[in-house]
Parts: sequence; structure tokens; C-alpha cells
Amino acid sequence: MKKIAMFGICGRMGRAISQELIREKDIELITGFDSCNKGKDIGEMLGTGKMNRTITDSYEDIKKQSPDIIIDFTVASIAKKTIEWAINNSIDIIVGTTGLDNKDLERFEKMAGESDSKVFIVPNFAIGAVVMMKISARIARYFDDCEIIEMHHDRKQDAPSGTSIATAESISKNKIFSDKRLKSGEKENIESSRGGFGRGIHIHSVRLPGLVAHQNVLFGAKGQTLSIRHDSMDRSSFYPGVIMAVRNIEKLSNYTFGLDKLIDI
Repeated sequence: MKKIAMFGICGRMGRAISQELIREKDIELITGFDSCNKGKDIGEMLGTGKMNRTITDSYEDIKKQSPDIIIDFTVASIAKKTIEWAINNSIDIIVGTTGLDNKDLERFEKMAGESDSKVFIVPNFAIGAVVMMKISARIARYFDDCEIIEMHHDRKQDAPSGTSIATAESISKNKIFSDKRLKSGEKENIESSRGGFGRGIHIHSVRLPGLVAHQNVLFGAKGQTLSIRHDSMDRSSFYPGVIMAVRNIEKLSNYTFGLDKLIDI
């Protein structure tokens, strides 16, 4: 029986994943960490009935519960502190929070390598999104250019999304399309209208109510285009990836980035 502490349990993702986790027979959700609903019963907060497990905002309270795994769906500023704390306390952690930069990741990789903890950072738990990224990287060499459009709900705090950045990085390992943001003679009539630019690929971010998580990778070549699109219509789409991570984390090295390490294509 794996004991789980859910960080960000009152948020949209934390709540949705927790509602699924409590149905598993081999997993126990023992506590939740959040600044909201402190002291409230987890089951009552989730609307599933009293569980006699409470929400806390104290790391010491979490430590007393002795979780096997922390799952983090908070914000980057909290996730950074939590990852470091988990490593220092020899607790495995799965991180779905985005907004961590390369310096953060390098630091956590070094810390994890010198510890007894496993750190698994996952920009996107949707298995379909991971397949999209893998396919995009494989076929990039057959095209002349590529752009990414990522669309998310209006409460997402970072842009572009971690998934779009990871997609661009994965593609760039096989092909660099350009080293310049604007082509010769190209002009933006509105500043930044061509979007962000990284790893030779333009990335465009959309934030609107009604969206969940969506990405379209567009490839172009002479006389043709190819679109590879993934849509998460509901946050339940992330759960299969989360449970895959929980059940396989012990097979991974002390530091792992990306759910693709568990998906063989």
C-alpha cells in the first residue's frame, strides 16, 4: 500500500487527481497540503464523505504522516521549496507543477543524485500529449518549418506551457529549423505577434475560459502542412499518467524528467 501526500489538494488538478486516487485499492491518500481548508477533512472537501484525514499547511505535519510519495500540483514557488524538502527528508516526489526553469531542474537533479529520494518531474501527465511529443520529434526532419500553438484555461500562470517547451526541445534534438526569431524582411505590426521563440520554433500561447489543455504542433513543407494535435477535455485525462508514475517511480533513477521515460514508442 503506497501512502500519498497530495500537495495543492484544493486546486483544480489536486482535487481531480485526489478524487481518482481514493478509489485505488493499493494506494492510500493519507494527507493533503494546501493553504486553503486547513484542518478540514479531505473526504468532506472532495465531496466523497468523511475520511478522518485532514488538510494541513505544515511540512512537519506531513513528515509525521510518513508518506511514501508526494504528488505536487501547486505553483512553481511552492513546488521548489517542496522538492528540496522532500529530497532532504528522503521522500519520493512526483511533480506536475510547471514553471520550473533549467537552473531549478539542474539543481534538483544534482540534489536528487546525492540523496535517497526519487524526483520525477512531469510537464504533462496526459499520455496522448506525450505520444504527440514523441511523434513530433521523430518526423521533424521531413519538414521545412514548425510552429506550436498551446492553449490553456485562463487561470494558468505560466506561458508558454511546460509541454510546449518540452516539445520544442525534443524536436530540436533532431532538427533546428531556424536560429532567428524573424525571417529576413519579416516585420511585426504588433509587438510579439509572431509569438515566443525557442529552440528554432515559434510558440504561441492562448489563455481562455472554457479551455483545459490543448496543443497543436504544425509542420510545413512545400505545398503541404501536417498538424499533430492533442486535446485534454477534462482533468481526468491526466490521471492515467499520474497513476503510471506512482506505480513505476521505484523503477526510475533518482532524477527523471518527463513521462516519456515510461512510454516506449
